[in-house]
Amino acid sequence: MKLHQKGFLLVEISKVRSIWDSELIAKALKEYGLTGSYWVNSLCVALDELAAAGLIVRVGSKLDDGKQLAPGRLLFNWRLSEFGRSRMRDTGLLNYP
Repeated sequence: MKLHQKGFLLVEISKVRSIWDSELIAKALKEYGLTGSYWVNSLCVALDELAAAGLIVRVGSKLDDGKQLAPGRLLFNWRLSEFGRSRMRDTGLLNYP
């Protein structure tokens, strides 16, 4: 059984200092065998929800030059917050493979 999508995003973010949403989305699409703009947008919403909950924070932004998701789209660089790390530890996600 696979980890739920938000859990997957948190685990991937926790593995690095920071990561661009385009990289996270590419990893998630591959992991779950998904394609298309619906799933890209769904994962963007999931990242916004994780940020709204205080689990992750934006540490940078840039415009997509067309090589990532879509030309002119705003891309964000994410990192795990200390609160997010604490919640992941509490729920066992921090030690997830």
